[in-house]
Amino acid sequence: MRGKIVLLLLLIFPISVTALNNSSLAIFGEFSGMGPISLEGNDLLLMPKMSFPEGAIGMELIDRLPVYSLNQSIIGAFLSPLQAGASNISVCISPFNLSFYLTGNRGTRDFSGKECAKTSPISNGSNGTSFMLSSSSSGMYSLNFIDENNSSVLIAMPLLITEGQTVLQMPSIVKEEEPFIQVKMNTTAPGNQSKFFAAIMISRKDYENASLGIAKNETTNNLDLNLSLGSKSLQIQGPLKISSELLMNLLPLLPANSAVGLQESTQPGVDLILLPDKSWEKGEYILTGGIYSPRKGLLGIKQSVVEVI
Repeated sequence: MRGKIVLLLLLIFPISVTALNNSSLAIFGEFSGMGPISLEGNDLLLMPKMSFPEGAIGMELIDRLPVYSLNQSIIGAFLSPLQAGASNISVCISPFNLSFYLTGNRGTRDFSGKECAKTSPISNGSNGTSFMLSSSSSGMYSLNFIDENNSSVLIAMPLLITEGQTVLQMPSIVKEEEPFIQVKMNTTAPGNQSKFFAAIMISRKDYENASLGIAKNETTNNLDLNLSLGSKSLQIQGPLKISSELLMNLLPLLPANSAVGLQESTQPGVDLILLPDKSWEKGEYILTGGIYSPRKGLLGIKQSVVEVI
């Protein structure tokens, strides 16, 4: 049951709007003041409208979430604002810690023992540097750009690494009178371990109205969350604990014309049936599919668009 809850939370809670298309080149942090970051060959998940406590820094880089699989190299470039010494920049991966972004003071950090790569100057007359690195395990990470002169973090951004990739097969156009939608899901991650396949389909207009507020509770020193979807909202007092009660509180946020499918299997793929509480409404829908293994974690996550006519 816990595995089902985790996967549904991944589909419903952290991710609310998707870019829908694979991206050959994505640009991040154009207005950060620290220089833009470009990443190649990644999928993108766009986060909900988010609000943060006063003093938070770098939160402009949490509007989109790059997604890689373990067999992919992370290739990109960083256009440094430094007029000199741009070559003294390293890129390191560290476990994601939201508090790091909310403190308002990054300061110096020790990245010894972390997975790092030295950047190489771009030979076009700019202060840009390129890099390539990989991670040995899946999970949620921060990509940190380090000034080696003083070991300070120039800029950091989150990214997600999954065990494999999720393949979705379903009709891109569905008639309004269709009672259900069949979705074929497969994973490229090896192994015959038990895993949970889940898919959720929500209209684009409901996605666009989703928002997530994060505020520090001065009494408990934890982060309180407020998730809104359409006209409904849910307040969650930190620290966030995954439980069946939280799942039951989240599901009522889903509009009546949305649908959720879930199945456990040891096979690499399954067929899911998405059946809404009410009939479909015309318009675009966002379909999110994720595969979770209690032993290995998130095996993959993917989005697509479906049009109901």
